[in-house]
Amino acid sequence: MTPLIALPKDTPQKLLTEFVDVIQLRNKHDWRTLNQVVISKDFMGKDKSYFGDQVWDMSAYAARIQINKKSKFDFGFIENSEELTLELKLIVYGWIYQKNSTRSSHIKIQTLVNRLAALKKVYTFLLQNNHKSISALNDKRTSQSLDSYLINKKLAQRTLEHVYAGINSIFRLQSWLQLDLTVSTLKPYEHALKLSTKTPQQTLSIPERIADELYAKAIELVEVYYPHRHTLGDIENDLQDNYLRGKAIVDFKIKNGSWKFLNAPKSGYPIAHRKAQEVNKAAPQKCSSILSKYTSKTPFQSIKTATSWKKLYGRITTACYICCGAFSGMRDSELSVLKPNSYFCDEIGGHTFHLLQSRTFKLGEKNTTWVTAPITEKAVELMKEFTKNWRKELLEANYEKESNYLWLNRTARSKLPVVITKWPDRLQLFSDTYGSTITKEDLVEAFRSNPNAHDKIKEICTLGKNWPLKTHQFRRSLALFTTRHRIGNSCALKQQYKQTYLQMADWYSVGSISNRLHDLRIDSDFQHLLEKTQLEETANKFFDMINSDTPLSGTHGKAIMQMREDLPYIYSSWDVIYDAVKKGTLTLHGTMHSYCKNGYDCDMDGVINPAFCVDCKSGGSIIDEAQAKNWQQKHTRLSSYLKTQIDLSPSVYAHCITQIRAAESVMSDFNISYEQYKHPIEVTQYD
Repeated sequence: MTPLIALPKDTPQKLLTEFVDVIQLRNKHDWRTLNQVVISKDFMGKDKSYFGDQVWDMSAYAARIQINKKSKFDFGFIENSEELTLELKLIVYGWIYQKNSTRSSHIKIQTLVNRLAALKKVYTFLLQNNHKSISALNDKRTSQSLDSYLINKKLAQRTLEHVYAGINSIFRLQSWLQLDLTVSTLKPYEHALKLSTKTPQQTLSIPERIADELYAKAIELVEVYYPHRHTLGDIENDLQDNYLRGKAIVDFKIKNGSWKFLNAPKSGYPIAHRKAQEVNKAAPQKCSSILSKYTSKTPFQSIKTATSWKKLYGRITTACYICCGAFSGMRDSELSVLKPNSYFCDEIGGHTFHLLQSRTFKLGEKNTTWVTAPITEKAVELMKEFTKNWRKELLEANYEKESNYLWLNRTARSKLPVVITKWPDRLQLFSDTYGSTITKEDLVEAFRSNPNAHDKIKEICTLGKNWPLKTHQFRRSLALFTTRHRIGNSCALKQQYKQTYLQMADWYSVGSISNRLHDLRIDSDFQHLLEKTQLEETANKFFDMINSDTPLSGTHGKAIMQMREDLPYIYSSWDVIYDAVKKGTLTLHGTMHSYCKNGYDCDMDGVINPAFCVDCKSGGSIIDEAQAKNWQQKHTRLSSYLKTQIDLSPSVYAHCITQIRAAESVMSDFNISYEQYKHPIEVTQYD
């Protein structure tokens, strides 16, 4: 029987384990054989974990070749109860070989690890209350106590949903487990809503000031050390070579029996630790001596000890990771499998695009590309050169897949390099080292930018502390900044983020519009200039109409023509006109058909029909030559309309004919030739 878990496409046959009837072994109490059942193998096909182990390491079966908590089943939290430990191990074994989903398709090992993490809350409750099995929930009082226990933990609805979904997954195994579980199956979502009011919280976007500081520091580190990327590799190689020489000396003496005391017990010091001390003593050079050869170069002046060296390359590695994540919006799973040749550029339509190629796992594993910033090229190249010899070591040790990855680290001189997995810890250290503390303004922006995560902000963002930097925040922040500053739209984000629905792109950029509105600022000087220009324009308009011989129409337009020979004081000079406009005693508002000087005193009849403005009862209308031409066009258009209509109501006819006659009046004032309209058809009367 093959495992039911979804395995990577390239999983070799030698990694598969054989199914064993563990239920029969349990029933026979054959604990020795049961504990020796092989659960998993390593990448070389050797037995890795056994049923009796407290941790089942499933790294070789994970979608990504990484050794992390997402690929390990850990039963250590209930080691004080043999009954609960046995039951939970049988359940997980059943997920692997019997039934792990209601779907026909297999699910990933990471999903099962997450399911066990959800069930951990249930089994912790059972352990604390001295229960021996999940079947204790058959008792209604016990199941109610579990609900109360989970309520007191103030868990979010999504977390509770996973807990009860985990319980339901045991129901699917109960016949195979031979487990007496009679409590009725719950609907996880509905039950979670009853127990908690904490809605799911969206990933936080980083306040812009903090993002500017952290991103700027990451870019600075990459720019500073990029020219010295080969030197970084040389330093690491010299330190490792020095260690290997010391180790060879110690191994030789141990082999010849001259250092037997290493095998003797010594209080407080494990043999491995004592051997490491002897290796350091036997090494040809001290670490400080090796590092001193490079302190003449400016970036390495402060690197004097092995500890300071580890801090430096740790910060450089994190800086490179930030540059790749912040400017591409890639998921952590996609960033983690970047390779030394992942960066490339392409020219499309005369524009150069910087691109990263990686694998996406969200909707089926496949290769794809992301547009990114130019700094990414240096970040990838810097890590490529720095980890070049580490990849060679892994390749020589037959770890071919790990040797293809970009993000490597050496945790100890005696161990092979490993693929970095604990990015949250590294990012938080980077924030604590280079980020400024959260201010009141930052918190205000955080609440404005994250309307779906106010509870999370209250929980993890503290005034005066450093920003809690997480991997997925790069993706969320890029979406928000892109929309906030009009760099791109939701369609572009959907393509960049490899999402199926446009709504998901909108979800990632939520909060951008409110920030954009908040970013608007009124420039008082510019506003004053606009107001002054408007006043001058109005004064110029009045001055030109008074001091020209061009015809005008409208009630006040005709009055102005009569005033030209004997101007009243209000129109006596430009300065007087400007002063009146500035005080508001003289106003002018224009439309396509006329100007009006009455301001708020206008009777507004022109709103119903512009014809009323020609012979304005309030005496405020002014019509110039440009507006007269608009009336000419209106006359032609309405005349044609009436001529083509077979049947008209009186109201429609009245609305059109009043404007036609008004247009004819205006054209007469400007000596514009026209043909007077004569209605050719009979108007129908309606009862």
